[in-house]
Amino acid sequence: MSRIKDRKNKDAKLNKNAFIISGFAVLLTVVLVLCVVLIKFNSDPKNNSQNNESTSIVYKDGLTFAPTEKNDNNLTEEEVVQIVTDAGDKNSNTPVTNGQSSPGNLLPDPAGWTTSQIIAKAKDAVNKTKAYTGNLTVAHSEGFTADVTECTGGEIVKSVVNLMIGWVVKPVEETLVYQNGKAVNSEGETVPIILPKRNGFSLSENGVESAAVQRMGNEYVIKIDLVEESVGMYEVPTHNAASIGYLDVASFDISFMDIDSADIVYKGSSMELRINADGYVTYANYKIPLHIDGAAHKGSISGSAAFDGEQTEEWRLDW
Repeated sequence: MSRIKDRKNKDAKLNKNAFIISGFAVLLTVVLVLCVVLIKFNSDPKNNSQNNESTSIVYKDGLTFAPTEKNDNNLTEEEVVQIVTDAGDKNSNTPVTNGQSSPGNLLPDPAGWTTSQIIAKAKDAVNKTKAYTGNLTVAHSEGFTADVTECTGGEIVKSVVNLMIGWVVKPVEETLVYQNGKAVNSEGETVPIILPKRNGFSLSENGVESAAVQRMGNEYVIKIDLVEESVGMYEVPTHNAASIGYLDVASFDISFMDIDSADIVYKGSSMELRINADGYVTYANYKIPLHIDGAAHKGSISGSAAFDGEQTEEWRLDW
């Protein structure tokens, strides 16, 4: 019993960096490990005096989305329409001017833009922003909500698992100072400007559920909802990977547990981009709702769990 308690304490104290590195891979593993351990712990008659009230814990953390390893742009040259002529050479690193343009240089009304045109504008702005090498300050935050909906061992174990997950992770609120397109975040990780993390933005129309654009002041506000994608534990969701990123389960060592299955449903990720008159992103907000089902075992002890969560990430770029 003491060894089981020690293992439970060890799992509960997994540091935040582990979640930063592997995201849901670790979260899934922790959920399953805690289910397995607490089932065993709860089976001891001495420990059956726990309150059976279900507790749902909402917690936040900056989970890392792995970059896609491919930069496959499915748009044809004809589809990639230049919507607005950027101020100067779009590859220039001339500092922008907070979206303020000279009188008479108001951005054209985007009414009537097609999905292809909205995607093209988003692609151009994200990639131009990611290529910027001047000095830049960014207010960055990441959050995550999660609720274990099913867990081997019933409501008691599920409640304790939710509670213990809430102890492990904390919100991420940080200021990133970029030089030459790179900054070091609060976890000591070198990060590029906005998502996706390494490759450029690339998205085809068949990955888009809906797309909308409006002019607000002298900025374009683009909102894109992606289609739902379902993948296995080591599979890559094509459209999420091309435009936001994906959860890289393979990047984390989970050898201390044998994962029998893990199915991930990206339930319809969304992004909001605000683009100034110079063609740079001034604000980006990403929401990635997911559903995870998993099962694992260690020796003769096994467990399964399901949980729903939503990853959020926000960038405010101070040009």
